[in-house]
Amino acid sequence: MLLCLDFASKKAKLIGVEREKNGFKVVLSLEFSIAEFGEAFGEFLKSNSADIDEIRVSGALEDSFHKAFILPDLKRKMLKQAVQSEVIKAFGNDYQFQQQDLGEVAISGRKADRRIMTAGIRRDTLEEISQMFTDSRIKPCVYTTYPMALQALVREMGILTEEPLAFAEIDYPTSRVVIFKGREIRLTRELPVATEEKDPDRSALAMDIYRTLLFYSDTFPDEQVARLVFAGASTTKETVENLGRKTGAEIIPFSPDTIFQGMKEIPYIHPGCLGLALLKPEQFSFAYVPFSVQDKRKLKRTLITSSSISVGVLLIIVLIISRLALSLQNLNVYHTAVKGEIRMKEETFKDLALEFISQSIETSQPSWPDVFQEVAAAVPPGVALKTLTLKKVKKVWRGETSKMKEVWRGEASGVADGFDEISSLLLAEEVQNKFAHSPLFRGAKMAEKEVRGKQVEFKLTYQLQR
Repeated sequence: MLLCLDFASKKAKLIGVEREKNGFKVVLSLEFSIAEFGEAFGEFLKSNSADIDEIRVSGALEDSFHKAFILPDLKRKMLKQAVQSEVIKAFGNDYQFQQQDLGEVAISGRKADRRIMTAGIRRDTLEEISQMFTDSRIKPCVYTTYPMALQALVREMGILTEEPLAFAEIDYPTSRVVIFKGREIRLTRELPVATEEKDPDRSALAMDIYRTLLFYSDTFPDEQVARLVFAGASTTKETVENLGRKTGAEIIPFSPDTIFQGMKEIPYIHPGCLGLALLKPEQFSFAYVPFSVQDKRKLKRTLITSSSISVGVLLIIVLIISRLALSLQNLNVYHTAVKGEIRMKEETFKDLALEFISQSIETSQPSWPDVFQEVAAAVPPGVALKTLTLKKVKKVWRGETSKMKEVWRGEASGVADGFDEISSLLLAEEVQNKFAHSPLFRGAKMAEKEVRGKQVEFKLTYQLQR
């Protein structure tokens, strides 16, 4: 069963969905009061743990932001930094956010800019949600925001177009309004819902929603919301008719039973939960991972990488020892041949000592244990080497007279995996610095460096100090 959990301001809404060959079937729908959520939800998880195979969560609307920025068409790395700067400027540094390129924005007389959609959720909110599942066998695989989950639902309903669309979920004690324009989330609002005694005909709520639509028209003067979708347990016929008269907008019925089986038997409709069920994680750009979960995943990856590296190093050492043993046998044969040649030509080469030839043979290979010991010391945690090569080349040495000199040149390539892009770049630089300051290597420099997400792939060249 797929469990989808949507946090509203004072409620936690939950549905259970079973995947079937031709779609989904809703088999469970619950609501919890936030005040009593911890204990009640804990009991629910314990009693249903065996049936749950995946969990997805959306945070409260009040703890998130959604905004599109128009920025110059820069290279990917520079564009990412520009977006980060704009987000911090607009919302501070307390949010974990993701971004998606919505395409070019044509501006007359100048190069086209890019429209970047951003959405973020407070870091402490993510950690609080993550803590709820500390004792759970299954941990959430998707953390996102309510509007992003809702966008998946309206897309599946076939009503997400470039024409502005308002989706209002009315459910006491709050209602949530989200306005979409294509893939862009233009506006989000959370509005109070009074009791029936205080607002029997829902005129106050209708006026709040109407003001929200007017605010949108003021913000985007050339646009008007002409389509309204209503959902939620507190939606009334009077509210829908009242807003229909005030706005003249088309009222689109919310009919999730056309997408999900079993909806007619479910007493409550939770649009945010339905949207979570429809998300395709492999194609979804706005999933978040709490830092505490990132740390655990990184530790696990580090342990796996360290184990793999250890096994790899042992295999390399065994291979080197085998090769050295074979080389020693070959050297013994060659040494015997050299001795015979020396005896044959000792009259011609009287000044050439046998010790000099033997020493040349013995020193023609580098000290492999020292090489691997220095490489191990130069690779910090968080960096995994893929390849390490050494090759003997001839180099023209120019002194008082020009002559050929043999040197050992090598390459080391690997991946730096830090907390983010910057920490990965610092790890790659640390590898270069350690090679540069090693007494065994010289001329260390970065030949290639490429950022891939949070990771940095690099290639380092160096020369063996003999």
